[in-house]
Amino acid sequence: MSDLMVGLTTGTRVAVRTQIDPAPAHGPTLTDTVGELLALDDEQVHIATRTGEVVLRRDLVVAARAIPPKPTRRGAPHRAITIEDLHLVMTKGQPGLDEDWLGTKGAGWLLRAGAGWTGRSNSALPVGDPGLPLPEAVDAVESWYRERELAPVVMLPRPVGAGTSDDPLGALLLQRGWLEGHPADVLTGRTETLLHGAGPSPTGYSLQASDAADEAWLAGGSPRLLQHLDAARRILALPPRQVFLTARDAAGHVAGVVRVALADGWAGIFGLHVDPDHRGRGLGRWLTVEALRAAADAGASLTYLQVEPGNEPAQRLHRGLGMTAHHDYVYLARLQDSARP
Repeated sequence: MSDLMVGLTTGTRVAVRTQIDPAPAHGPTLTDTVGELLALDDEQVHIATRTGEVVLRRDLVVAARAIPPKPTRRGAPHRAITIEDLHLVMTKGQPGLDEDWLGTKGAGWLLRAGAGWTGRSNSALPVGDPGLPLPEAVDAVESWYRERELAPVVMLPRPVGAGTSDDPLGALLLQRGWLEGHPADVLTGRTETLLHGAGPSPTGYSLQASDAADEAWLAGGSPRLLQHLDAARRILALPPRQVFLTARDAAGHVAGVVRVALADGWAGIFGLHVDPDHRGRGLGRWLTVEALRAAADAGASLTYLQVEPGNEPAQRLHRGLGMTAHHDYVYLARLQDSARP
Protein backbone atom coordinates (compact mmCIF):
# COMPACT_ATOMS: atom_id res chain seq x y z
CA MET A 1 0.00 0.00 0.00
CA SER A 2 1.06 3.55 -0.62
CA ASP A 3 2.14 5.51 2.44
CA LEU A 4 0.07 8.46 1.22
CA MET A 5 -3.05 7.09 2.91
CA VAL A 6 -1.40 6.03 6.19
CA GLY A 7 -3.16 7.46 9.24
CA LEU A 8 -6.47 8.05 7.44
CA THR A 9 -9.37 6.03 8.82
CA THR A 10 -12.95 5.53 7.69
CA GLY A 11 -15.28 8.26 8.88
CA THR A 12 -12.56 10.91 8.52
CA ARG A 13 -13.12 13.92 6.29
CA VAL A 14 -10.33 13.91 3.69
CA ALA A 15 -8.96 15.72 0.68
CA VAL A 16 -7.41 13.35 -1.87
CA ARG A 17 -5.51 14.43 -4.99
CA THR A 18 -5.29 11.94 -7.86
CA GLN A 19 -3.87 11.81 -11.36
CA ILE A 20 -6.39 11.95 -14.18
CA ASP A 21 -6.15 8.74 -16.21
CA PRO A 22 -5.84 8.89 -19.11
CA ALA A 23 -4.08 12.25 -18.90
CA PRO A 24 -5.74 14.93 -21.07
CA ALA A 25 -3.84 16.45 -23.96
CA HIS A 26 -4.44 19.91 -22.51
CA GLY A 27 -5.40 21.29 -19.13
CA PRO A 28 -4.99 19.98 -15.57
CA THR A 29 -3.64 16.49 -15.01
CA LEU A 30 -4.67 16.29 -11.34
CA THR A 31 -8.04 16.44 -9.59
CA ASP A 32 -9.07 16.83 -5.94
CA THR A 33 -11.83 14.93 -4.14
CA VAL A 34 -13.17 16.11 -0.75
CA GLY A 35 -15.53 14.17 1.49
CA GLU A 36 -15.88 11.42 4.08
CA LEU A 37 -13.63 8.38 3.71
CA LEU A 38 -15.98 5.39 3.45
CA ALA A 39 -13.64 2.51 2.64
CA LEU A 40 -10.02 1.86 1.74
CA ASP A 41 -8.17 -1.15 0.39
CA ASP A 42 -5.09 -1.93 -1.71
CA GLU A 43 -6.79 -0.89 -4.93
CA GLN A 44 -9.57 1.61 -4.24
CA VAL A 45 -10.52 4.62 -2.13
CA HIS A 46 -14.25 5.24 -1.55
CA ILE A 47 -15.26 8.80 -0.63
CA ALA A 48 -18.73 10.21 0.06
CA THR A 49 -18.83 13.67 -1.51
CA ARG A 50 -21.68 16.19 -1.51
CA THR A 51 -22.73 14.89 -4.95
CA GLY A 52 -22.48 11.18 -4.14
CA GLU A 53 -19.96 8.38 -3.63
CA VAL A 54 -16.72 8.55 -5.63
CA VAL A 55 -14.38 5.60 -6.13
CA LEU A 56 -10.73 6.43 -6.79
CA ARG A 57 -7.91 4.18 -7.92
CA ARG A 58 -5.38 4.01 -5.11
CA ASP A 59 -2.39 3.82 -7.46
CA LEU A 60 -3.36 7.24 -8.86
CA VAL A 61 -3.28 8.99 -5.46
CA VAL A 62 -0.51 11.60 -5.29
CA ALA A 63 -1.53 13.35 -2.03
CA ALA A 64 -4.02 12.80 0.79
CA ARG A 65 -4.70 14.47 4.12
CA ALA A 66 -7.31 14.63 6.84
CA ILE A 67 -9.23 17.89 7.07
CA PRO A 68 -11.44 19.23 9.87
CA PRO A 69 -15.15 18.38 9.99
CA LYS A 70 -17.28 20.71 7.88
CA PRO A 71 -18.26 23.74 9.99
CA THR A 72 -21.95 23.99 10.84
CA ARG A 73 -21.95 27.73 11.46
CA ARG A 74 -20.11 30.75 10.15
CA GLY A 75 -16.89 32.00 11.66
CA ALA A 76 -13.25 31.02 12.05
CA PRO A 77 -12.88 27.25 11.50
CA HIS A 78 -11.56 26.61 15.00
CA ARG A 79 -14.67 28.27 16.45
CA ALA A 80 -17.27 27.20 13.89
CA ILE A 81 -17.05 23.48 14.69
CA THR A 82 -19.84 22.28 16.99
CA ILE A 83 -19.10 21.27 20.57
CA GLU A 84 -20.12 17.70 19.78
CA ASP A 85 -17.94 17.41 16.67
CA LEU A 86 -14.95 18.86 18.49
CA HIS A 87 -15.35 16.31 21.29
CA LEU A 88 -15.44 13.50 18.75
CA VAL A 89 -12.07 14.76 17.51
CA MET A 90 -10.69 15.28 21.02
CA THR A 91 -11.55 11.79 22.25
CA LYS A 92 -9.31 10.32 19.54
CA GLY A 93 -6.38 11.97 21.28
CA GLN A 94 -7.25 10.54 24.70
CA PRO A 95 -9.33 7.38 24.23
CA GLY A 96 -10.38 4.78 26.74
CA LEU A 97 -9.01 1.26 26.95
CA ASP A 98 -12.58 -0.02 26.88
CA GLU A 99 -15.20 1.86 24.82
CA ASP A 100 -18.86 1.32 23.95
CA TRP A 101 -21.61 3.44 22.44
CA LEU A 102 -25.02 4.01 23.95
CA GLY A 103 -27.13 4.67 20.86
CA THR A 104 -25.69 5.00 17.36
CA LYS A 105 -21.91 4.82 17.07
CA GLY A 106 -20.53 8.31 16.55
CA ALA A 107 -23.87 9.94 17.30
CA GLY A 108 -24.86 8.72 20.77
CA TRP A 109 -23.09 8.60 24.13
CA LEU A 110 -19.54 7.30 24.23
CA LEU A 111 -18.73 5.20 27.31
CA ARG A 112 -15.03 5.06 28.19
CA ALA A 113 -12.99 3.22 30.82
CA GLY A 114 -9.24 3.66 31.17
CA ALA A 115 -8.06 2.06 34.42
CA GLY A 116 -8.44 5.33 36.31
CA TRP A 117 -6.01 7.54 34.35
CA THR A 118 -7.61 10.89 33.45
CA GLY A 119 -11.28 11.80 33.48
CA ARG A 120 -11.27 11.95 29.68
CA SER A 121 -10.55 8.22 29.42
CA ASN A 122 -12.90 7.24 32.27
CA SER A 123 -16.19 9.00 31.61
CA ALA A 124 -19.33 8.89 29.53
CA LEU A 125 -19.39 11.56 26.82
CA PRO A 126 -22.91 12.59 25.70
CA VAL A 127 -22.50 13.90 22.16
CA GLY A 128 -25.82 12.84 20.66
CA ASP A 129 -28.95 10.74 21.14
CA PRO A 130 -28.47 7.74 23.47
CA GLY A 131 -31.51 6.05 21.97
CA LEU A 132 -33.28 5.97 25.34
CA PRO A 133 -35.25 8.40 27.47
CA LEU A 134 -32.83 10.43 29.59
CA PRO A 135 -33.50 8.65 32.93
CA GLU A 136 -33.04 5.23 31.32
CA ALA A 137 -29.87 6.38 29.58
CA VAL A 138 -28.41 7.45 32.93
CA ASP A 139 -29.42 4.05 34.36
CA ALA A 140 -27.54 2.39 31.50
CA VAL A 141 -24.44 4.52 32.17
CA GLU A 142 -24.49 3.60 35.86
CA SER A 143 -24.88 -0.08 35.02
CA TRP A 144 -22.03 -0.03 32.46
CA TYR A 145 -19.55 1.44 34.92
CA ARG A 146 -20.64 -0.74 37.84
CA GLU A 147 -20.17 -3.84 35.70
CA ARG A 148 -16.53 -2.75 35.46
CA GLU A 149 -16.35 -1.93 39.17
CA LEU A 150 -15.90 1.76 38.37
CA ALA A 151 -17.69 4.84 39.64
CA PRO A 152 -20.10 6.24 37.02
CA VAL A 153 -18.72 9.53 35.65
CA VAL A 154 -20.15 11.82 32.96
CA MET A 155 -18.19 14.50 31.09
CA LEU A 156 -20.78 17.21 30.38
CA PRO A 157 -19.84 19.75 27.65
CA ARG A 158 -21.33 23.23 28.20
CA PRO A 159 -21.47 26.37 26.05
CA VAL A 160 -19.47 29.30 27.41
CA GLY A 161 -21.38 30.84 30.30
CA ALA A 162 -23.81 27.94 30.77
CA GLY A 163 -24.30 26.19 34.09
CA THR A 164 -24.64 22.46 34.70
CA SER A 165 -28.29 22.79 35.72
CA ASP A 166 -29.05 24.60 32.42
CA ASP A 167 -28.53 21.29 30.62
CA PRO A 168 -31.32 18.67 30.94
CA LEU A 169 -28.80 15.88 31.57
CA GLY A 170 -26.85 18.00 34.04
CA ALA A 171 -30.02 18.90 35.91
CA LEU A 172 -31.05 15.24 36.12
CA LEU A 173 -27.64 14.12 37.40
CA LEU A 174 -27.65 16.80 40.10
CA GLN A 175 -31.18 15.79 41.08
CA ARG A 176 -30.03 12.19 41.43
CA GLY A 177 -27.24 13.20 43.78
CA TRP A 178 -24.29 13.16 41.40
CA LEU A 179 -21.36 15.33 42.53
CA GLU A 180 -20.16 18.14 40.28
CA GLY A 181 -16.40 18.43 39.89
CA HIS A 182 -14.17 21.21 38.64
CA PRO A 183 -14.71 22.51 35.06
CA ALA A 184 -12.14 22.58 32.27
CA ASP A 185 -11.89 25.11 29.44
CA VAL A 186 -11.48 23.92 25.85
CA LEU A 187 -9.31 26.41 23.98
CA THR A 188 -8.82 26.42 20.21
CA GLY A 189 -6.94 28.34 17.56
CA ARG A 190 -5.45 28.29 14.07
CA THR A 191 -2.10 26.52 14.32
CA GLU A 192 -0.32 28.95 12.00
CA THR A 193 -1.71 31.99 13.83
CA LEU A 194 -0.70 30.61 17.22
CA LEU A 195 2.88 30.21 16.00
CA HIS A 196 3.08 33.96 15.51
CA GLY A 197 3.28 34.20 19.30
CA ALA A 198 6.51 32.19 19.44
CA GLY A 199 9.31 33.81 21.39
CA PRO A 200 13.00 33.04 21.92
CA SER A 201 13.96 29.52 22.91
CA PRO A 202 15.50 28.95 26.35
CA THR A 203 19.23 28.35 26.31
CA GLY A 204 20.90 25.18 27.53
CA TYR A 205 18.14 22.78 26.50
CA SER A 206 17.71 20.28 23.66
CA LEU A 207 14.56 18.75 22.23
CA GLN A 208 13.86 15.18 21.16
CA ALA A 209 10.82 14.13 19.08
CA SER A 210 9.37 10.63 18.83
CA ASP A 211 6.18 9.01 17.56
CA ALA A 212 5.84 6.90 20.73
CA ALA A 213 6.13 7.46 24.47
CA ASP A 214 9.50 6.11 25.56
CA GLU A 215 10.49 5.60 29.19
CA ALA A 216 12.21 9.00 29.40
CA TRP A 217 9.06 10.80 28.23
CA LEU A 218 6.91 8.86 30.68
CA ALA A 219 9.33 9.59 33.53
CA GLY A 220 8.97 13.30 32.78
CA GLY A 221 5.18 13.22 33.04
CA SER A 222 2.94 14.67 35.72
CA PRO A 223 2.62 13.06 39.16
CA ARG A 224 -0.83 11.77 38.20
CA LEU A 225 0.61 10.04 35.12
CA LEU A 226 3.33 8.44 37.23
CA GLN A 227 0.69 7.19 39.68
CA HIS A 228 -1.11 5.44 36.78
CA LEU A 229 1.94 4.52 34.72
CA ASP A 230 0.68 1.18 33.43
CA ALA A 231 -2.65 2.63 32.29
CA ALA A 232 -0.93 5.67 30.79
CA ARG A 233 1.49 3.50 28.86
CA ARG A 234 -1.39 1.52 27.33
CA ILE A 235 -3.62 4.52 26.57
CA LEU A 236 -0.80 6.51 24.99
CA ALA A 237 -0.21 3.66 22.55
CA LEU A 238 -3.74 3.93 21.13
CA PRO A 239 -3.95 7.20 19.12
CA PRO A 240 -2.68 6.42 15.59
CA ARG A 241 -0.72 9.66 14.96
CA GLN A 242 1.22 11.40 17.71
CA VAL A 243 4.38 13.35 18.41
CA PHE A 244 6.06 13.13 21.83
CA LEU A 245 8.48 15.95 22.66
CA THR A 246 11.07 15.66 25.43
CA ALA A 247 13.20 18.59 26.62
CA ARG A 248 16.54 17.82 28.26
CA ASP A 249 18.98 20.04 30.11
CA ALA A 250 22.73 20.22 29.38
CA ALA A 251 23.31 17.20 31.61
CA GLY A 252 20.80 15.11 29.69
CA HIS A 253 18.12 15.11 32.40
CA VAL A 254 14.47 15.34 31.35
CA ALA A 255 13.25 18.88 32.05
CA GLY A 256 9.81 18.78 30.46
CA VAL A 257 7.49 16.90 28.12
CA VAL A 258 4.45 17.46 25.92
CA ARG A 259 2.39 15.34 23.51
CA VAL A 260 0.62 16.18 20.24
CA ALA A 261 -2.27 13.97 19.06
CA LEU A 262 -3.29 14.33 15.40
CA ALA A 263 -6.74 13.52 13.99
CA ASP A 264 -9.14 14.96 11.41
CA GLY A 265 -6.96 17.94 10.58
CA TRP A 266 -6.72 18.93 14.25
CA ALA A 267 -3.86 18.77 16.73
CA GLY A 268 -4.48 18.26 20.43
CA ILE A 269 -1.84 19.35 22.93
CA PHE A 270 -1.72 17.04 25.95
CA GLY A 271 0.46 16.24 28.93
CA LEU A 272 2.51 19.45 29.15
CA HIS A 273 4.66 19.11 32.27
CA VAL A 274 7.82 20.91 33.34
CA ASP A 275 9.99 19.57 36.15
CA PRO A 276 9.73 21.90 39.19
CA ASP A 277 13.51 22.45 39.15
CA HIS A 278 13.26 23.95 35.63
CA ARG A 279 10.22 26.17 35.99
CA GLY A 280 10.36 29.91 35.48
CA ARG A 281 12.69 29.64 32.47
CA GLY A 282 10.13 29.62 29.66
CA LEU A 283 10.17 25.86 29.08
CA GLY A 284 6.37 25.55 29.16
CA ARG A 285 5.96 28.16 26.44
CA TRP A 286 8.83 26.68 24.42
CA LEU A 287 7.39 23.17 24.58
CA THR A 288 3.94 24.46 23.60
CA VAL A 289 5.36 26.35 20.62
CA GLU A 290 7.36 23.30 19.52
CA ALA A 291 4.19 21.22 19.83
CA LEU A 292 2.49 23.73 17.52
CA ARG A 293 5.39 23.44 15.07
CA ALA A 294 5.03 19.67 15.08
CA ALA A 295 1.29 20.08 14.45
CA ALA A 296 1.91 22.44 11.54
CA ASP A 297 4.54 20.10 10.06
CA ALA A 298 1.99 17.27 10.22
CA GLY A 299 -0.59 19.36 8.35
CA ALA A 300 -2.91 20.06 11.31
CA SER A 301 -4.31 23.53 10.61
CA LEU A 302 -6.32 23.76 13.85
CA THR A 303 -5.32 23.12 17.47
CA TYR A 304 -7.18 22.44 20.72
CA LEU A 305 -6.21 21.89 24.32
CA GLN A 306 -7.92 21.58 27.70
CA VAL A 307 -6.99 23.55 30.81
CA GLU A 308 -8.61 24.20 34.18
CA PRO A 309 -9.86 27.78 34.70
CA GLY A 310 -7.94 28.02 37.97
CA ASN A 311 -4.60 27.10 36.38
CA GLU A 312 -3.55 30.71 35.92
CA PRO A 313 -0.01 30.09 34.56
CA ALA A 314 -1.36 27.72 31.88
CA GLN A 315 -4.24 30.06 31.06
CA ARG A 316 -1.82 32.98 30.60
CA LEU A 317 0.48 30.86 28.46
CA HIS A 318 -2.13 29.50 26.07
CA ARG A 319 -4.29 32.61 25.81
CA GLY A 320 -1.11 34.65 25.39
CA LEU A 321 -0.33 32.62 22.28
CA GLY A 322 -3.79 33.50 20.92
CA MET A 323 -5.99 30.55 21.91
CA THR A 324 -9.60 31.38 22.73
CA ALA A 325 -12.37 29.59 24.63
CA HIS A 326 -14.58 27.36 22.50
CA HIS A 327 -16.61 25.89 25.41
CA ASP A 328 -16.04 24.16 28.72
CA TYR A 329 -17.01 20.88 30.33
CA VAL A 330 -17.52 19.54 33.83
CA TYR A 331 -17.31 16.05 35.31
CA LEU A 332 -20.14 14.64 37.40
CA ALA A 333 -19.83 11.44 39.43
CA ARG A 334 -22.11 9.40 41.63
CA LEU A 335 -21.73 10.87 45.13
CA GLN A 336 -21.81 7.53 46.94
CA ASP A 337 -19.50 5.86 44.40
CA SER A 338 -16.55 8.19 44.14
CA ALA A 339 -14.66 11.15 45.50
CA ARG A 340 -14.79 14.41 43.57
CA PRO A 341 -13.90 13.74 39.88
